[in-house]
Amino acid sequence: MEWVKLFGELVLSWPVVALVFIVVFHQPLLKVLDRFGNGSDSEAEIGPIKIRLGKIADEGESAVNQLNRINHVMAESRLLELEITSGAFRQMFTPEQQERMEKQINELRELTEPSR
Repeated sequence: MEWVKLFGELVLSWPVVALVFIVVFHQPLLKVLDRFGNGSDSEAEIGPIKIRLGKIADEGESAVNQLNRINHVMAESRLLELEITSGAFRQMFTPEQQERMEKQINELRELTEPSR
């Protein structure tokens, strides 16, 4: 009787349930994954839910591009602040602080340079 308990727990464990789910629904899952990868105007339908994947991908790409541009502008702004601070107040900083500021200025210059 002990083996029934052990076998029952094994069959109802989440990895086994997930494996059975994948085996049973592998064809529909492959179709959904294929639609994610192909076509800019694909739609996925799972039951009553329809999703326009192309639109979601385009909006996601646009949002990422906008965030990248914001980060670039902020880095350029910080670089300008550090250059002004270094030029006007350099003598007020310790040699260690001057060195750290110069490293940050150089890193920001590298990051904000246009791609070659």
